[in-house]
Amino acid sequence: MTAWRLHRGLALVLGLFLALHLCNHLAGLSGQDSHGAVQDALRRVYRHPMVEPLLLAVVALQAGLGLTLLARRRRWTLQAVSGVYLAGFMMIHVGAVLTGRLQGIDTDLAFAAAGLHAHAPWPLLFALYYGLGVFAVAAHLSVPLARRHPGAARAALG
Repeated sequence: MTAWRLHRGLALVLGLFLALHLCNHLAGLSGQDSHGAVQDALRRVYRHPMVEPLLLAVVALQAGLGLTLLARRRRWTLQAVSGVYLAGFMMIHVGAVLTGRLQGIDTDLAFAAAGLHAHAPWPLLFALYYGLGVFAVAAHLSVPLARRHPGAARAALG
């Protein structure tokens, strides 16, 4: 299996996790209790001792493969730039969550929003960090989706 095919396959695994993760955050729009209920249900799956190490390995392997593919191509396209941002974002995000957990902090909605309640410039930096993260996912996925379904890409753009 080529590095590119493995990167694409791992993206499917991460995409499933990301969809669940973002749904969990969206449940927070209904309040901390809704977020907590969804998070408790999801944690039974992705924090399972057989699942969590595999998921962490997938994140690290995906970032490493993406950077390896970029080093081979050496072309700074939208997909490449968004991929580099995502690799850094994931390492920072996963590192912060694991560090918080090691310190006994519940990495719930309040943990995710803590930077938005700090003194300036932290709220702006956190909003930019998360906003660019969401944009980078969309940008990174838009390129292969547009290649496979050019009509859908044109329709989405207007």
